[in-house]
Amino acid sequence: MKSNEPIKIEFHEQAAARITKLAQSVLSKVGTFGRIHSQTGGRTELHPVANFSDKGEIGPISWNPGSVNGLGLETGRYWESGGMRVGWEGEGYEAVKSLASRFENSDPLKGRVSSRFVLDEVFAWLRDKLEAKRTDTLPEFMAARCSEEIKHHDIWVPVYRTYSARDFLIGNVQFRTISRPMLERWYSRIPREELKRAPGAEIALNRQRSALQGTLAASVRVEAEPRKASETAQADADEAVALLRFLSPVNWTCRLTSHCLPIGKENTHTTMHLAVEDGSIRGIEKGTIEVGPAGWNIDEARETSLTAGVLEALHGLASQRTKTEFRTDLYGALQLHARHSVATEVAHKLVFVVAAAESFFLRNSSEPIQKNLGERVAFLIGHSVDERRKVIRNVDEFYSIRSGLIHHGRDVQEDQKDVVDEFFFNVWFSFSRLLGSAGHWRTRDEMFTALENKKLA
Repeated sequence: MKSNEPIKIEFHEQAAARITKLAQSVLSKVGTFGRIHSQTGGRTELHPVANFSDKGEIGPISWNPGSVNGLGLETGRYWESGGMRVGWEGEGYEAVKSLASRFENSDPLKGRVSSRFVLDEVFAWLRDKLEAKRTDTLPEFMAARCSEEIKHHDIWVPVYRTYSARDFLIGNVQFRTISRPMLERWYSRIPREELKRAPGAEIALNRQRSALQGTLAASVRVEAEPRKASETAQADADEAVALLRFLSPVNWTCRLTSHCLPIGKENTHTTMHLAVEDGSIRGIEKGTIEVGPAGWNIDEARETSLTAGVLEALHGLASQRTKTEFRTDLYGALQLHARHSVATEVAHKLVFVVAAAESFFLRNSSEPIQKNLGERVAFLIGHSVDERRKVIRNVDEFYSIRSGLIHHGRDVQEDQKDVVDEFFFNVWFSFSRLLGSAGHWRTRDEMFTALENKKLA
């Protein structure tokens, strides 16, 4: 099926009848709330700037007046009718949202439409119905709109400064290189004369192209309406990129941060300061803070002895992550562990690594942490008595540092970072071993039993 070919959506007859009845109930809850009065703010001297273009929008540009609470959550939605503000708020608005939720979670639409899309479309039908502009039922309207909007999409999410000469898979996400010919075709659509008239635009486009060309993108095939397709692709890309970072040596230390993230989330920080003399600005200085590798070549990462076969194992885990309880738990632990590689503060890194390790290597919260975690990791990665003793000793030393941070607010000192790095590596190596044996156990309890038997052998 072609990417732009519509998909036929139909609702079950009985479900459509129930929704039609519910829609009539919601229509009866409409209210009138008077006119909308604009409010003037304070006298803060802001310098507003905006550039609106339909090229960056998903679908037509629309505006729905509404009300929000102190948390910024929408609590009402209205339109102008006969000089009055008409719509739903409070319990009436909750009924509108409940009606929209029925569609979002229905069999033909679940996972294929966004909450925003459904709510906007339901509101549009309710408004037009009350304005006597529609004669169809809500299920008929939604079936037609969803049939128009739900399509197959190929969405590529670029990954910041991450490269590979070979395409590869992690689960349902394919990593592909954004090639020069692809970008040539895209940028050639802009007439040269137009760029000459706007030299600033050409500079901006060249910067964009420099960020894209040659880098990897997480490619996701999605069947959904455009907004949901984007949400799904971004979520799938985030998880796949998180697993990809498991290959990076950044995982072995608390001193570095990975910038391997979808572009826009790359975790680089900028600084700005004003040089002021006698109350006048003499200069504005900007800088960039990066605390990790400026770029990452996946091919090099795959060639080391420690990471050989790991990428393939990550793909296998992601492809069958719900096959067993063990795989599901391991996948979740790796997603949690991946957050440490992009954390910038040592304390934050420590929390994520500990959370990942304890969530996987402990049966429950009542087990003694250091003894069980230390012994299980030791028997998983240690080949000799001396190696296992070294692992257990490191766990004890690390938890002393952790206790100082968590219970007494003491930052990790420079002379303690070697201990932290050793613990980080041991945890990473343990997960690496488990990736290679994910098919051996159905549950973590089976793994615990096998390690106990190994200890008593």
